[in-house]
Amino acid sequence: MTKNTKESATVLPKLSRRTFLGAAGATVAGAAVPWSTLEAEVAQLKSEGWEARPCACNVCGGYCGLLAMHKKGEPFTPQTVKIMPNPSHPQRGCCARGASAVWAWAHPLRLKKPMKRVGAKGEGKFEEISWDQALDEIAAKVKAICEKDGERAVAMTSHNFSSMQKWFGAALGTPNVIGHSSTCNSASVMGRRMVFGKGFDSAGKVEPDYERVKYLLCIGRTLNCAMGVSSVLARARQQGARVLFVDPRMPEGAFGDAEWLPIKPGTDSAFIYALVNVAIRENLVDRAFLAKWTNAPYLVEKDSMKPVTAAECCPSATDGTAFVVMDKTSGELRPMGLVKDEKGTVTGFAQPEGVDPDLDFTGTVTGPNGATLEVETAYAVFARTASKWTPEEASAVTGIPAERIATVAREFFTLGGVCDDGWYSSRNGNDNEAYQLMSALNLFTGSLDQKGGFVVTQGGGLKMPSASSSGTKGKGPAGQTWEIPFGKALDKEIYPESSGTFSAVFEAILHEKPYPVRAVFVTGSTMFHREANSNRMAEALRALELLVVQDILPHEIIDYADYVLPSTMFLEWHEYAGVKWALDGNIQLNSAGLTPPEGCEARHEIWQFCEILRRAYPDRAADRLGYAKECRTTEEWKAWFDGMTEKAWAKFIASKNESKPGEGDRIAAEIAEKGWCRTAEKKFGVYPYKKPFGTPTGKPEIVSFLCASKYRDKGLKGLTDFEYPKAYTQPKPRSDEFFLVSGKDSASCSGVTIFTWPTKFLGDRTLWMHPVDAERLGISTGDMIEVTGIDTGVKGEARVTVTNRVMPGSLFSHGFSGGVRTKNLPPEYAWVREGINSHWFATGFAQPVCGNLANNSSVRVKRL
Repeated sequence: MTKNTKESATVLPKLSRRTFLGAAGATVAGAAVPWSTLEAEVAQLKSEGWEARPCACNVCGGYCGLLAMHKKGEPFTPQTVKIMPNPSHPQRGCCARGASAVWAWAHPLRLKKPMKRVGAKGEGKFEEISWDQALDEIAAKVKAICEKDGERAVAMTSHNFSSMQKWFGAALGTPNVIGHSSTCNSASVMGRRMVFGKGFDSAGKVEPDYERVKYLLCIGRTLNCAMGVSSVLARARQQGARVLFVDPRMPEGAFGDAEWLPIKPGTDSAFIYALVNVAIRENLVDRAFLAKWTNAPYLVEKDSMKPVTAAECCPSATDGTAFVVMDKTSGELRPMGLVKDEKGTVTGFAQPEGVDPDLDFTGTVTGPNGATLEVETAYAVFARTASKWTPEEASAVTGIPAERIATVAREFFTLGGVCDDGWYSSRNGNDNEAYQLMSALNLFTGSLDQKGGFVVTQGGGLKMPSASSSGTKGKGPAGQTWEIPFGKALDKEIYPESSGTFSAVFEAILHEKPYPVRAVFVTGSTMFHREANSNRMAEALRALELLVVQDILPHEIIDYADYVLPSTMFLEWHEYAGVKWALDGNIQLNSAGLTPPEGCEARHEIWQFCEILRRAYPDRAADRLGYAKECRTTEEWKAWFDGMTEKAWAKFIASKNESKPGEGDRIAAEIAEKGWCRTAEKKFGVYPYKKPFGTPTGKPEIVSFLCASKYRDKGLKGLTDFEYPKAYTQPKPRSDEFFLVSGKDSASCSGVTIFTWPTKFLGDRTLWMHPVDAERLGISTGDMIEVTGIDTGVKGEARVTVTNRVMPGSLFSHGFSGGVRTKNLPPEYAWVREGINSHWFATGFAQPVCGNLANNSSVRVKRL
């Protein structure tokens, strides 16, 4: 950049060690943070003239509950603002990343004014311009692109801020608001969808009852996000709960009284099948639960796993779409249907009384036309697949000793274990199947939606004004509706079950297939640390006519932008929202009250979108969003946008008072006092006992009928046996070839805090190597090595840390920590270039149907 590269004099904030580490201590030690001590500290600060302002950390997607303590009467500075956990919050916790938010807010490199590219894409050369010039020019380019190629030629992507982007995308009329979860949680979303169905597939919707678990199995789950989970789990660990991490590297959560079991990358499915194998052989499975409350006894065609319907074999059934079981009592086939309302919404089960489904039936059934079908139960399919995976067979694949696998299986099932369902879960290109098995494993214990089991969490019930689209319908913040001329987003045309695969637009950018994409907006996403195969993405970015990036710090994606728009961050927002990853339904206030630092002209992202739309299509801004007049100043914007928020909040409070006198007043008072409030208590034993899941059967499914019916010929079956990853070449054992795996910690792995000063000291930008590998190759801690992608040929350099916290044959790299290639960094921040970015070496392999990308890769190393 040609401007804003000089470091200004900034005095860094002072935070206590407890505040800085927060709930990370609960993760490591397994003991509860002394919240009473923190409460006393907050009270002491208040007595000294500090006020507590609640906020919800958005450094990652955890949204943990924090307090921004501010010295009354003083301007906002790093010395007058302290960030600490909200001690009463149900998702309380402040990791080092959240504690670094003040550094990010007042960062010397914070983007201060709109910028326009003056060099070649990728050079990072810009000039500062006014907001009017930036918005006018962007609006003119968007309008020209839409008039030439249609609104769908404009695409947008973000990881956490897609809801913001829809204020522009939905109102403009493009379907291509494509989130970016393909290298994050897409695999676990799809795994949950296969087992529990839509509506129950988002992160945090079904999860362990962390406070009451007795045995928690974390396969690839590190528990460093959300930090509130760690503090809740700490209470269970104090009561004797056991925690086992299964991962190629030892996460910090495994310190203290937890256990770590190293596993070869990409072999999770074989491990899980082996657990079920032992449980079935030793009669540890809850067969009664499987028979009554899952699709385990439902009949499927042999080989294809296509579910058998009543129309095929029960001529007397009134609902031919109902599925079928064999009744052990009568020896007859019985339909298992669903009750639907007039809108087609499933409301319950339509099943004959007294049916005792046969879990093990296999045989031939005859249809009304005399045709025969070879059938078996879904349980028989699963049991036969698992039967191949004895502990000995799984050991040969996973690297875990056979006796340890058998012990884990017995502990898990006898203690009523719960398997966590994933976070940051797209890894090896066989992940959908692995996360399907992780969710399904919880069905074999029979503790679904019971205390201490795998449960459906309760929502808070709050809806705030927003813009959205569904199919060809758009909806505005005040209920406005309009037609969108195009249907599915581009990623869903290629990957029908995608939850955000931005790489689907690359062919459209480069080769206009299936249609051209000319413009892309990126909101608050460090794309080069998110998108697998960095070179592939860079090629597409260079080919764009328009790339607009909204951010707070100069990430590498900005080097390719045509326009850069300085944005706000969560410390500067005012909003009400639900509390994520909490058992009960809660609502919290995010209102730290900070404004951008002096000299920073950052504006709210939604304001930017409203203004671009108003300048390009004033009628759409007015008619669809109610934004008819420019909000010139920040104060005018807050009056319009925050006013809309407060109006919706008042309506919510009034509705609560109407349904239960005084309830709304209670909620409002508690929000004002604590910054959060419980609005709905979790009721156990609801799903599927009283209410159906979102699957075709309405029950949790050990064989996915969605996939067996729709996608078996497209690469995603109802149940898949373990297969080695296709995303990368398997490295040769005991050689100079390695798996390269990545992951996060709770100290520094964040796109927001990657530049912050604490990360220089807390961040680990080295590559971890096991001592046995280091000795074989003559490598010591501190040595520099060259890393070359076996499949991509991409090269990088990094220093080595020799540690037994990584499995032999694997290298571990912290994600979002190093390998930053942003141009024109001042010397003070050259350290962010250290190390590698694991996405450089990834092939970009996408799984079919879902479109999740593999982060991991295989590499060759050489000591320099």
